[in-house]
Amino acid sequence: MPLFALLAVVTVLDLRSRLIPDLLTLPALAYAVLIAVLQDGRHGLFEATVGALLGGGVVFVAAVLTRGAFGGGDIKLMAMLGAAVGWKAGLVVLALSQLVGGTVAIVLLAAHRANRRTRFPVGALIALFGGLWLSLRS
Repeated sequence: MPLFALLAVVTVLDLRSRLIPDLLTLPALAYAVLIAVLQDGRHGLFEATVGALLGGGVVFVAAVLTRGAFGGGDIKLMAMLGAAVGWKAGLVVLALSQLVGGTVAIVLLAAHRANRRTRFPVGALIALFGGLWLSLRS
């Protein structure tokens, strides 16, 4: 339940201010790892660590390659979700968020409601799909 509340707050903050504070994501990352360890011991620790590194790492590489399409908050949010849902599900969450985000961006560009420099709240979509995935798991 704490992760759902966090994801709801992250969604609102990212939509309003385009910021995802470390004060939210870093404790949630530690919480996700702790839950994984308590549920599955060393295997849970391994899965959560791989999920965090791969989830955050993919977004970090994308941030570097796109010169800032993703921010530090998005990177840490994806690391937290990777730890919470595992690396495979984390990549699915990321892919779905980007497919939907890309579709929304294309529609807004076609309707002349945005331009190529418009910043989209990527973290809000990541949080939304992460929350959906968590709800399907429980």
